[in-house]
Amino acid sequence: MNSTQIKCFLSLAKTLNFTQSAHNMYLSQSTVSKNIKNLEKEIQVKLFDRKYHQIILTEKGKIFYNQMVLSAAEIDDTIQNLRQSRNITRPKIKMGYTDLPFEKKWLPVALRLINTQTNLELVPFFVDPGQEQNINKLISDGTIDLMLMQKDIIHEKEETRYQEILKKGFSVVVYQGDSLFVKSSINFHDLANRRVYLWNGHDNFPAIESLKFSMQSSDTDINFHEEIDSSILIAYVRAKMGIGIVPSILYNKDDTDLRYIPLNTEQRLSYGILSLVNSDKKNNINKINQYIAQAINISKTQW
Repeated sequence: MNSTQIKCFLSLAKTLNFTQSAHNMYLSQSTVSKNIKNLEKEIQVKLFDRKYHQIILTEKGKIFYNQMVLSAAEIDDTIQNLRQSRNITRPKIKMGYTDLPFEKKWLPVALRLINTQTNLELVPFFVDPGQEQNINKLISDGTIDLMLMQKDIIHEKEETRYQEILKKGFSVVVYQGDSLFVKSSINFHDLANRRVYLWNGHDNFPAIESLKFSMQSSDTDINFHEEIDSSILIAYVRAKMGIGIVPSILYNKDDTDLRYIPLNTEQRLSYGILSLVNSDKKNNINKINQYIAQAINISKTQW
């Protein structure tokens, strides 16, 4: 289905006359007819009833027309807004990101929503995960205006505020062929007599420390080893040296040989947006935050 087919359909639905539509679109009548036939063939729906010297929309054709009119109007509005904004200076909001797999899902959605539906420009700024402890400084000195991050990492200060967007638990990373691979969720007793690598990228993460305490206090003997680098943890799992436990936010859909299976535990990690309390961009940041939350909700269904 292409734009020419849609334009031919919309025109013919209005005129109900091949000759008139061909004239309006500066096309031959045979070209209009061919585009309509190809469209019907592609979507496998009969859009028009053709009788001698008469063309009428079918019931499904009427439904399709109503939807296409709305879509065409939305496309036209978007194009018009983009054209009008070419010579307008759009306020820039710089957002820090660490290139997590989940960010690769929602960030493009957020960019598209914000840069087409607002007068703002969201500018991504890569932050090395190893420098997350300096996020407050990056925000305070204006290097970035906001950042989506894990609350446990933040050293809260009076000049910054944190707005929670979502909470996620932990997942067990299992290699294909492992007996746990087919499970829909994993309990502590499933970890018995297994070598477990527990991701712990920072000292004194409350949620990590709580999870460690729960495992150590359980009736099951769980042999876990802490690993600060998630990529090394994944390499160990792929080498069949054990299984891993990571925050569910680290799930990578591209790891087709692995499964990230939810761990049944009460511990949850909070993820949200950190920004300055008294920023002169406060109103714009609030607007950006709403679109980021919307983009994350959209992306969660495909994550």
